[in-house]
Amino acid sequence: MSAYLNDPAFVRLASVLEQEKELLQSGRAAEAASLIGEKMSALQDFEAIVQGMGELGATMQKRRAIEEIVQMAEENAAHMDAIRNGIRHAIRRLESLNDSAFVGSYGRGGAQLSFTNATGSYNRKG
Repeated sequence: MSAYLNDPAFVRLASVLEQEKELLQSGRAAEAASLIGEKMSALQDFEAIVQGMGELGATMQKRRAIEEIVQMAEENAAHMDAIRNGIRHAIRRLESLNDSAFVGSYGRGGAQLSFTNATGSYNRKG
């Protein structure tokens, strides 16, 4: 990451992205999400510099720095997607547990008797 050490906007955005990566990799997605304000501000400064330099003004060193920043952002996005997929999977598992739960009683032969289709009387534990 030494390619952009001299440019404060690059350093600031890289710092935020590195912080975000550490938080995402340690499973602290809520803390990573709290960086959004700082990240957006750093992105605006970064974009202003990139737009201002144009294709002719971008040295090879700055192009490499831009590529590194883009790669960091893509990696963080992949980490966030993985977290979202994990949460979705956990929710589906919890929902399926709820859907497969049986609420009722059992007859003499071990057959399940749903309370909604129940006839007769049931003894309650006291």
